[in-house]
Amino acid sequence: RVPIHACMHGQNLAMHARVRSYCSTTHFSLCGEVVGEARSVQCDCCGIAEECTPTYIGRVRAHFHGKWVCGLCAEAVKERQQRDPDLAVAAAVDATAALCQRFNSTVRLNPKLSLASSMRDIARKSCQHRGATGSGTCTAGAGINSSDAACCGAGRATSCALRYV
Repeated sequence: RVPIHACMHGQNLAMHARVRSYCSTTHFSLCGEVVGEARSVQCDCCGIAEECTPTYIGRVRAHFHGKWVCGLCAEAVKERQQRDPDLAVAAAVDATAALCQRFNSTVRLNPKLSLASSMRDIARKSCQHRGATGSGTCTAGAGINSSDAACCGAGRATSCALRYV
């Protein structure tokens, strides 16, 4: 249900009851004027559906170069642009959509495999960090899949590395 906004609070309860059925599908601005019928729209990044007014949908699509982006993905796009200011909005949206696609095709299908992949990536980054600072036994840039059999004391041979990603 769409709430009746601030300017509608002075109305009596009978009027409120008559308007309520109309308000369930129509959005009002703060002064009570009709903004438009709510309609369902699907995010081009993650696929979530939201109900919004055509005016709002138009503003979002104008900002994201014709693509509808939900609030969560919009924040991800904004964060990506803050990390890389030279990145265009369209490229940031495409990168976020690729991340969502990768998540939906791996984590949702096989969470255990995703956990193993994440743990492998953490071990690889830890090894690279130790090698770069000189405190580990491996050279900078060496990882779990390197030819060193005992990178950072892991003691794992290259033939044992999982290659599913």
